[in-house]
Amino acid sequence: MYKTLEHHEHAEHLAEAEHGGGKHAPAEGVAHSQSNRMAALLVAVLAAALAVTEQGAKHAEIRVQQNAIYATDAWAQYQAKSTRGTFSKDISDLIGVMDTTDSDLAARRTKLLMRLNEDQERFEKDPKDGKVAIAERARAFEEQRERSLEQTHAYHNGAAAMELGIVLATASAIIGARLLIVMSLAVGLSGVVFAVLGLVAPAIGAL
Repeated sequence: MYKTLEHHEHAEHLAEAEHGGGKHAPAEGVAHSQSNRMAALLVAVLAAALAVTEQGAKHAEIRVQQNAIYATDAWAQYQAKSTRGTFSKDISDLIGVMDTTDSDLAARRTKLLMRLNEDQERFEKDPKDGKVAIAERARAFEEQRERSLEQTHAYHNGAAAMELGIVLATASAIIGARLLIVMSLAVGLSGVVFAVLGLVAPAIGAL
């Protein structure tokens, strides 16, 4: 009778153990499935952000090239104006030292000197095509070029961080490590921060 009771109790313990194990297994499976879904969602979000960031980097690179060309053209125009202004001044100085007693020649000389002086003034201070205006445009193009270059670096930093976040999230889905998801989220968010800095404060994001 005692043996029968012992076998019965042992069978009950085994049944309880099996029933308890059945409870844990599905719970672990659900947790792993949720972890995979989170990793997949994180990969999708980071991939979308990466695509936008890389597009921003491409546009910034195009602006770097465009502004570099504009700045070079502006400084070439500045140099041409400077050369013409120097040439007009030299001719004006040369004519100024030429003396003549002929009243007609003296009048023509005065008229030519006035025109040369006006040319020099225009080359220097014309509001649209003077050297001062051209130099301001050239410097503005250079500033835009530098800003676009900083944006390019910031976007590349953000893209690299997002790519690393995608790799970590993919690894977490394979091995089921929640720590990797947390790391992926942190690295991915840093990439988003770099991308935003590339838009609003590229000098900081380019560091």
